[in-house]
Amino acid sequence: MSPEDRRGFKLIDLIFAIFVIAILVGLLLPPLNTGHVAGRRTQCANNMRNLGLALFNFSSSKNHFPNAGTIRDDPAEHGGDPSLSKLYLSLMESGQRPDVAESWLSNWVVAILPYLDQQDLANAWDKTVPYWWPTETISGQPSNNVVSSTSLGVLRCPDDRTAAVDQGNLSYVVNGGFVRWPAIPLGWVGSSTDGHSQNGEVLQWVPPGRAWQERQAVCKKLGVMFMGTESGDQPWDITTTPDDIADGAGQTLLIAENTLAGFSEGNLYSSGRATNWACPLPNFTMFIGSDNVCVSKRSPNDCLGGQLTPLSPQRDGPGWGLANRVGTFENIGFGQTFTVEGSFPFANSGHPEGGNFVFCDGSVRFIKSTIDGTVYARLITPAGGRLPAALAQGALGRDWGDDL
Repeated sequence: MSPEDRRGFKLIDLIFAIFVIAILVGLLLPPLNTGHVAGRRTQCANNMRNLGLALFNFSSSKNHFPNAGTIRDDPAEHGGDPSLSKLYLSLMESGQRPDVAESWLSNWVVAILPYLDQQDLANAWDKTVPYWWPTETISGQPSNNVVSSTSLGVLRCPDDRTAAVDQGNLSYVVNGGFVRWPAIPLGWVGSSTDGHSQNGEVLQWVPPGRAWQERQAVCKKLGVMFMGTESGDQPWDITTTPDDIADGAGQTLLIAENTLAGFSEGNLYSSGRATNWACPLPNFTMFIGSDNVCVSKRSPNDCLGGQLTPLSPQRDGPGWGLANRVGTFENIGFGQTFTVEGSFPFANSGHPEGGNFVFCDGSVRFIKSTIDGTVYARLITPAGGRLPAALAQGALGRDWGDDL
């Protein structure tokens, strides 16, 4: 064999070897990538399990869950009228008023800091000033803004692509039911465009002309954690105790993922105020089921139009199916491509095909974004069987887990 033949043989061998290696790498990469995806999802679930445990420890100590968000309210200003409350004004994008923005104190994360082994941060927190307060108020301690801008790994999912480096990120939100504030249950109008969703009209959970206290009582049965006041003794201060979870702790959601909560430099949904893991505004601290359930032939806000009335003891009204319906701009995960924090107050993870949820018994499950809306609605409501007859939900069947 000539030298030229030997060189040609070696070149062919090299090409063949490269070809074989390329095939092997192509075969190995998908499993490796799948492993990384699963690992991030598991880490996220572990974070949520720790947050759930902290909330349970708080509940065991106080016999109720903390406020989803805490606002300072003055009875001398509102006189018992919820429409004059700082909570309502905060929902109505009135945060540019200094007196409203200064009422934004903290949220559920601040309440459980001692149960997350963050006692130093808890000690530094000043409960008398808002979360965004920039100056030191406790001698020798950082300001609330500095505290709540601290990056805490347990609050951030590895797949939260909107999270910012070394900022007060938050990837997890608590169950607010189907409204952001039970006293005046403003609807939410989803949008297919990032940053274009907005407030809707007041949802009619009780017949027209009824007192606001009646709709608050109904809405309390729809969720687990709510907006409340600093004093805790205002007419719209409601909390959930273990006894309130009549449908069963293992069948009621407590925490979901939302990549559009937490840190922002300020936008329409915070009236320009920077936000972080201590922001009490509902769009940044809780999740709701789609209020499209209230769309009826009479009105888009009429929850009593017959669509939620049960067809039989085990067949809920068909309207509950809209709690999660793909393509409605308010279904689980629809906001995955969005970037504007606070624009999507619904469950929204960075994982493919669904997200992690914590239940009120501490368990963590992955729920698909295509879960049946009626099943999802039953999981959101802690006392669906105790709702008024026109809204009542049936119990989940033994095989409800097959729908996740």
